[in-house]
Amino acid sequence: MRNVVLWMGMSVDGFTSGPNERLDWLVPHAVQPEAEAIHRRLRERCDTVLVGRVNYEGFYGYWPKMKDDPKASPMDVAISRWLDDVSKVVFSRTLREVKWKNARLARGSAADEIAALKKEPGKDIIIQNSTRLTQSLLAAGLVDELNLMVAPAAIGSGRALFAGLPQIDLRTDELTRFDDGTFVVRYHVIKG
Repeated sequence: MRNVVLWMGMSVDGFTSGPNERLDWLVPHAVQPEAEAIHRRLRERCDTVLVGRVNYEGFYGYWPKMKDDPKASPMDVAISRWLDDVSKVVFSRTLREVKWKNARLARGSAADEIAALKKEPGKDIIIQNSTRLTQSLLAAGLVDELNLMVAPAAIGSGRALFAGLPQIDLRTDELTRFDDGTFVVRYHVIKG
């Protein structure tokens, strides 16, 4: 059965974005070679991406044009090509259509959608940076693995990943430290 895997950047005080969705504190750490290598390994494992509306709109506005941009970094080109090719399931209450290649709107509840996706053949399923979607899936017990990139920054406020969620028991499977003080921890979600 396929696993649902999270890739999320966060501050040491647990925020995935600052006020007004600010990410300037995270970006310098997310482009480190160590982060690129971990994200590349995750992309190789996954063939379906789950995103909420906000990230879909941001991703769609940025990534499709990167694959043909001569000024784009090799990492951006690789991510752009991968995102173009994989299936993308968009969770939204307001969007009526999605236009990106291989993208579709979720057909039902998150629980029903994830249950159906897990039964389909294929690689693992990744959630990338969609905090509200991640919270709903964590609350429903639908996430199997967390890959949290923790930047050495305390931002004080913003969108907190675990706020309001029930207790989630985790097993640490891997810890990777970066030279700049960032670390990525891979957790397995222990399910009752």
